[in-house]
Amino acid sequence: MSIKSSRTQYDVQISDVKYDPNDFGTLGRFYSEHNEGKKLREKALGSMGFFNEEGFLANGALLFMDGYREGKTEVQCSLFSGLNKGSERIVTINRFSGNLIEDIEYIMEFADQRMNHTIIKKDNERINLDSYPKRALFEGVINAVAHRDYYLDGTQIQIDMFRNRIEISSPGGFYRGEKIGKTYDLSGVISKRRNELISSVLVMCNVMEAAGTGFDKITEEYADADEQHKPYIFSSSDHFTLVLPDLTYDKGMTENDVPEITFIPCKDATEHDEKVLAFCYNQARKAAEIAEYLGISDSSYLRKKVIGNLVENGYLEKNKVSRSAFYRTSRDAVEKI
Repeated sequence: MSIKSSRTQYDVQISDVKYDPNDFGTLGRFYSEHNEGKKLREKALGSMGFFNEEGFLANGALLFMDGYREGKTEVQCSLFSGLNKGSERIVTINRFSGNLIEDIEYIMEFADQRMNHTIIKKDNERINLDSYPKRALFEGVINAVAHRDYYLDGTQIQIDMFRNRIEISSPGGFYRGEKIGKTYDLSGVISKRRNELISSVLVMCNVMEAAGTGFDKITEEYADADEQHKPYIFSSSDHFTLVLPDLTYDKGMTENDVPEITFIPCKDATEHDEKVLAFCYNQARKAAEIAEYLGISDSSYLRKKVIGNLVENGYLEKNKVSRSAFYRTSRDAVEKI
């Protein structure tokens, strides 16, 4: 705790394990695959602090060793049949702990085997379309591995696949304490390295940009997507999450946040009531957010005649739905809340 509070990065601290080139076959193979067959040089590792002058490995170097199976590198990959963790059955949960290269490859294989791979027929051509662009998915996985908080024991990188998206969550909030709510402006996020050595190794392997432009690549891959298929990020005090929408799911992210509802109209009802109640069902919303969702101005009409009327009739409480006032639909039945 003392070391962490002094902001000493976990991966650059020196361990009591001696460097042996025979312990890093997986790293050497990965380096060659992404550098046109070139051989990984011991001198390059030494210059970046992989091991010190006495030959002892840094903590971050241990995470690249062949046969590493400790909890520092644990990942959990889950597939859900529905739109959230509570609504539908869990299809599978796989846990894995290997070295960092094996982690990256395991996650990519898990996602590739379970995502949709479709073909769109045009007049004169056929276009292959995957749920998630491979480069965007790879950048997201690399980012999670590179910026994970390795001080946090008992945690794991979380990969959650839903019907309309994949969420890649890495332990540790945004580095150096910055707060980020939900944002679609991925290019506007300033990259700061939590793990200098791990990031340097991935840069050397040509799978991570030294300039921190990974999110720019994700934005480029989704440049032609509509508003319901735009990736976004959010963070809390203990994790950082990248969300990539499934490009083969036509409805995009709409269903994730806004459920279908059936309700008993209130006195002086307006044409906006159903949308407002559905939008506020899962979480409280600000008037400005409601206005943006409806596509109308944040006016006195909205606040008094629409929101105010719903509050007066007991349907809303500080923009949170009073759920006893209406019914929510599901695929199987309509049940009173």
